Amino acid sequence: MLRISVFSFIFILAVSCIPTEKLKYTIEDSDPKDKFNNDRLEKTIQPYDYLYIKIYSLDERTSAIFEQDTRFGYADEQLISYEVSDKGYINFPFIGNITLKDLTLEEARNKLEQELNKYLTNISIRIRFVGNKITVLGEVRNPGNFTFFDEKITVFQALALASDVSDFGDKTKVTLVREKNNVITYQYLDLTNKKIAESENYYLLPNDILIVDPVRTKYRQMRDYTPVYLMLTTITTLIAVISLF
Repeated sequence: MLRISVFSFIFILAVSCIPTEKLKYTIEDSDPKDKFNNDRLEKTIQPYDYLYIKIYSLDERTSAIFEQDTRFGYADEQLISYEVSDKGYINFPFIGNITLKDLTLEEARNKLEQELNKYLTNISIRIRFVGNKITVLGEVRNPGNFTFFDEKITVFQALALASDVSDFGDKTKVTLVREKNNVITYQYLDLTNKKIAESENYYLLPNDILIVDPVRTKYRQMRDYTPVYLMLTTITTLIAVISLF
């Protein structure tokens, strides 16, 4: 009876065991390198981005015009923003449609100032990204869509927004889904490899999707754990009953 119970416990423990190398981040390996270079390219404006644009002027009436007009725009946490159309332009007061696709924020600011200076004087513009979203799915503790306000975030920061990988998440198998210029690409990341820090996918972009795969152990448990446990429990019970007679 005792032997069977011990055997049952060991068997179930072996079935449910998860390889630790799939659960850790940036595992130590034979490579002693601990410093990695990653050229963080400046994000350019793309369709469906949201831009917060604030006009500053010494003329209070000019400032009031833009304040009143932008109140009818899209608000996100009290920031007024303009959505970049699928063609890459925004509709801006006085100017109309102005194409900003593929420009950096500094280039877009200069372009807006040049256009507005045709109508107004002594103005300056502040422009920034707002309402950037990223999706994290799969074996994470809190899957969903998340908003961030930086130009980019790292893959680790994105997982932190989702409350980290779950107990059954496989950090060696993370899928990055990215759409650019109407082309959808799939990239496969191994977050246990320190070299991820110098990968072009270390920094994520707005609208990226991260999918964390489960370790195989989860499938084994779902498929085998319950039947095996029931079988061993039944056998143990039968032997206990027989031993009474």
